[in-house]
Amino acid sequence: MNKDLDLKWTDLVSPTMTPDDYLREFGEKIKYNYKVYEPKADILKEIKAILKIKNERLKIAALGADWCPDCHKNVPRMIKLIKRLITNDIELRILYGIMINALDNREEIIWHKTRSPPEAVNPKFELKAIPTFYFFNKNGEFLGQIIEHPKETIEEDTLKIIKENL
Repeated sequence: MNKDLDLKWTDLVSPTMTPDDYLREFGEKIKYNYKVYEPKADILKEIKAILKIKNERLKIAALGADWCPDCHKNVPRMIKLIKRLITNDIELRILYGIMINALDNREEIIWHKTRSPPEAVNPKFELKAIPTFYFFNKNGEFLGQIIEHPKETIEEDTLKIIKENL
């Protein structure tokens, strides 16, 4: 959960999807993962309470791709988390279309510079794996991120980010 990125919400320049757009667009691929995931109610309560007490809003950008199995699993979980919170204090925007440069021979993943959205290759995002969830406060300042898989659960990692950085 890197807090050192010089990243702002306004650095997200590509068109994005809302959670409902995403569910409509990719419903068949992700329907099961969305349906079966149940975020921990006590953690949801704590997230909601912190946002209220601190008078904060949370903005989350999810970067991923429709070819990515980890995205099929974790983006629906984040959407379920947001929907279970039933609050206007969290905004989730989803940016899909990240492509790998399959012709590159290096060991590390290299994002395709012309076929991916500019955020994938923008050094400010330091995109290492997908999905990556970037968290921002109401002023658009970067708080932290979840890269590929949460360390605990989506909701516990989200709680940790806001507890440590809001």
